[in-house]
Parts: sequence; structure tokens; C-alpha cells
Amino acid sequence: MDAQPQLRASTATWSGPRRRGRARPLARGTAPPARDRERLGVYEVSGLLGEGGMAFVYLATHTVIDRPVAIKRLLPELAGHPDAHRLFLREARIAGSIRHPHVVEIFDFGYDTLGRPYYVMELAAGDTLAQRLAQGPILLSQALDVAIAVTDAVSAVHRAGYVHRDVKADNVMLARDDRRLVPKLIDFGIACHTGTAGVEGIVEGVAGTPRIMAPEQVAREPVDARTDVWAIGVLLYEMIAGRLPFAPGATVRDDLLAIVTEPAHPLPDALHPAVRGVVEACLSKDPDERPASAESLIEQLRAAQDAYLCSRGMIARRWRPTHT
Repeated sequence: MDAQPQLRASTATWSGPRRRGRARPLARGTAPPARDRERLGVYEVSGLLGEGGMAFVYLATHTVIDRPVAIKRLLPELAGHPDAHRLFLREARIAGSIRHPHVVEIFDFGYDTLGRPYYVMELAAGDTLAQRLAQGPILLSQALDVAIAVTDAVSAVHRAGYVHRDVKADNVMLARDDRRLVPKLIDFGIACHTGTAGVEGIVEGVAGTPRIMAPEQVAREPVDARTDVWAIGVLLYEMIAGRLPFAPGATVRDDLLAIVTEPAHPLPDALHPAVRGVVEACLSKDPDERPASAESLIEQLRAAQDAYLCSRGMIARRWRPTHT
């Protein structure tokens, strides 16, 4: 997992009058366009990190304390759209309300001279999990470590009263801290209150990433903690197998139909049965058959990790999560 890192930060989605493609990260060292050289309050923008459906994400520096940060700002063409402003502010509030070592931290919020909102967040230097998985599956011990860290972050989201709804490899940063990898959950653009089916009634259609969505998301039914449990199961499956559990269809409709009607492709035969059992439980079509909460899933993941490591004559090294 030592590929050349890139700087990345969260990019939200938008289903309003205009939509771009998926976020496009720029390699570290890319020269910023002239229009990106500017000041936003005490922050000096030095480059463009990524572009999503609703916002640009910039590399910047706090000029007083010389701290590198990432700044996410609403796209110019959405500056006059009240729904876009409301969604953007809502995303910042949700992300800013969650303090956890595996969630990217929000520091500040403001408006530029044209009235466009922006928020300032922790700069995570590293690759996304998706970039790492483009090279193939990762070691099972590493996959379990990442899954446990992400699940603990999701548990903090649930305690705050929200469902993330887009837990996927693209939204997990693998930041480096003292030469160890620290998974960081990002992008709360489609998070919603537990028990609801949409984002404040603004986003039309199905909210989520089609190939990783839970069956209840596909059906536009109310979502809860078990919806994110499904997504963590997909994430763990992808880390183990190097591909998603459902084959890509010719259309988005085919992808969604497979999630609702087809079983997941078999996991590798050599996979430890305790780990297999957790993944299969997470990917149950019926939410009632999945682990009931992120906390319950953490317990099952740790038990599976202990069983796997014990079978190899190893002992799990626990890290202590910090909840505030």
C-alpha cells in the first residue's frame, strides 16, 4: 500500500439542474489554474484537488498558522441556486457535527466575495481506498483493520442521528500518520436522518452509488444503520475479492436489479469461515438479517479478526477509538 500518494478531499453529488461526472482528483504538484490563485479569508488557495457534482475542492494554507487544509466551495454555476446552498450548508453541518479519528474533520465555514459558501477541512494526504484497490485485493489482515476503522467511524455517524448512505472505497481515504495508514471517511453529501428515504426532499431519483446501494435504498424505502452495514459488507467484500459482489450490468437499471434479486458472487474458497460469515450477514437482502448496528458489526468483525489471526498463530493489535 505504498503507491505514490495523492491529495484528496470530499466531493459531494448534486441532482439539481446541473450534474458533472465523478470527482476528478489532480496529482500532487499539478499547477493550479490562474483563477484558483486567490485568498478566502485567512486561507490562501494554491491548487485544485478535485471537482465533483456540486463543488470544487482546493488545496490551501492558513496564512497565520501555516497549516495546510482542504477547502470545498460550491460551483460558480450553482451560486444562485437556493437548494444547492441549503444542501451544501447541510453537508457541512453534518460533517462538522461528527468528531472521530476516522472521519475527516471540518474546521471552518464562510462565504467568498461572490457569496458562494465554502468550508475548510482537514487535509488527508494519501490515496483513496478505491485507488489502492485498482491494484488488486489487499491482505485480509489489512482489510479487516480498514473495515473495523470505517465501521467505528460509521458508528459515530449513527450516534449523531444520521445514515451516511455512501460508504464506498472512493469515500475512504488512506491517510498516513506516523508511517501508519489511517482510514478516513469522507463525503456526507447524501447523508440523511435515520428513518428517512431522501435528502430533505430535494434530491430526485435514487440517492446513492448504484453498484453499492442496499436493497432498501433501491426501493426508496426508509434507511437506518443497517443500510450502512450493507455498504460496509460491500466494502469488505471488495477488499477481499478485488471486485464488487454484483457483476456490473449494461445499465444502471441492471445494477439495481442485481442488488435486489441476485445473490452475491461467491467469495474466495480459502477465506476464513468467520470472515465469510460476517460478509454474508452484511449482504443479506433483508435488513433484519444483517447486524443490527455498527456497534454490533464491530464486535463481529473483531471476533472474526481474532479467529483468523489465531488460525495463523497471530494476535490482533487493538487501537483505541476516540469518541467526543
